[in-house]
Amino acid sequence: MLPSVDWRTAASCSQAFSKGGPTMSREGALDVVADLHRHARNAIDLVTDYTGLVPATLAPVDVVDRVRWSQINIAGFRRLLTGLGAETPGDAAPTAAAKLTGVQAGAVLAFLSSRVLGQFETFSTESGRLLFVAPNIVEVERRLRLPSREFRLWIAVHEAAHLTQFTAVPWMREHFHGLIQTFFDAAEPDRSSAAGLAIAVRRALASAREEEPPEAPGTDVMSAVTSPEQRQAISEIQALMTLLEGHAESVMDGVGRTSINHVQLLRRRFDRRRANPTTLQRFLRQLLGLDAKMRQYAAGRRFVDHVVGGHGVTGFNRVWEHPGNLPTEAEIDRPELWTARVLGARG
Repeated sequence: MLPSVDWRTAASCSQAFSKGGPTMSREGALDVVADLHRHARNAIDLVTDYTGLVPATLAPVDVVDRVRWSQINIAGFRRLLTGLGAETPGDAAPTAAAKLTGVQAGAVLAFLSSRVLGQFETFSTESGRLLFVAPNIVEVERRLRLPSREFRLWIAVHEAAHLTQFTAVPWMREHFHGLIQTFFDAAEPDRSSAAGLAIAVRRALASAREEEPPEAPGTDVMSAVTSPEQRQAISEIQALMTLLEGHAESVMDGVGRTSINHVQLLRRRFDRRRANPTTLQRFLRQLLGLDAKMRQYAAGRRFVDHVVGGHGVTGFNRVWEHPGNLPTEAEIDRPELWTARVLGARG
């Protein structure tokens, strides 16, 4: 049985810990919301034209604030974990452990809610939904002095690429959820993770102070508290997420070259933001394994660009034919292995 989570506590904590967004007038806020809805519709069409993938369903688009983003993700996690047996049925009072887990989940979501710009959220509804966190988008475009409407379209293209991956590829959603099911099925209920978690915290602090490289293996929470079988499942999930993130990065710039005037400026300044987190952000990214996500963007992008450069979008799209065509972690690092296996081609 998986440990339960007190989701009410998680929701309360995420709201209490969330920071306020940038100051703006009501009229300005309404304009941002309308603009993001407009760009989302345009982005879906642009991604379809570029990739040749046609979404099978029309997922809803929501423009939200930080608290609402956390609420939607809590609903998604709750729905997912309930299906995996993590919830105890009935109205029994939550245990102390469930409350503690709720506090932890709420704190993590509060931190992430101030960083996420957009997301295709796949757990809370059958169709999934496209989310844009308006305060964060406005904050970034102001801080980096970016052309607002171009930046919003660029971000919308990235998230529309994720929407397309999950709605145009008929097996993707079930496959993704199945990998997560495998991860939880491999859990060891009696495994004690306190010592490993303490090590992860100490190493994350050292990394934040730049006393050791952030890529040191085994320093994030997931590595500290998981079994070997779960880490194998994580490897498959990471390979998939690296592909999906790299594909979205490649698509946003591919579309940008023909539809966004200042895409090179956007890319240069946005990558600089990713590369220069604060000390607190370095600590949390290392603790939560988010530095690995930053590396996913780069590794996945290199894989996609290599395949598209040598075999075109049509050749790359062979990856979507069935799960067996997905690249392994080794193939992402060496794309020629994937092209030889799947395309029967060299290089």
